[in-house]
Amino acid sequence: MTLAPVCATGSNDDTFAALGAILPAQAGNKACFARVYDREHMRAHPRQRIAAMTFLLRVEAYDPKEVHSEKPADRFYYVFAMSVQRRGEKGLLRTAGDCSAFDTISCVVDCDGGGLTLDKMPPAASLMVRLNDEGIVMYHDCDGEDKRAVLVKPGTDDKVLRLEKTSDQACRALDEHYYK
Repeated sequence: MTLAPVCATGSNDDTFAALGAILPAQAGNKACFARVYDREHMRAHPRQRIAAMTFLLRVEAYDPKEVHSEKPADRFYYVFAMSVQRRGEKGLLRTAGDCSAFDTISCVVDCDGGGLTLDKMPPAASLMVRLNDEGIVMYHDCDGEDKRAVLVKPGTDDKVLRLEKTSDQACRALDEHYYK
């Protein structure tokens, strides 16, 4: 398995080169990736806790009245939203945050809510999602008062999840919940 190269330096332009390989930096652009693991896969990976994941990547624009540069990093930024269904649970867990790229593409939840890294897989229709060792908080609020908050940590069999690009319709609920 060969991963697409991710930027190796650390400038704002690298953020847009690495993330632009997944989704071009243009306000309103979005890409949806998803996977529902079938029974056969789950049986072969008994320690995998994540049974399904949906991942939305979006490009947002800063207020154009306040922009004084033509560099993409000064005009646009990347955000994400994701949902996870865990084995044996009926409900979906969800969270959202910001993405950037330096040595890797990193997506984080505000206020120390953890995060994940992304790698684009050739062909462009696949995305590898790696949960950070510390995990990622679902239903996170910065006040810490959301009683639904759940920390999803990578297990033995779900540290890396391969998602496939799908229609934007598959991410509609995430898009409407976080960005409308």
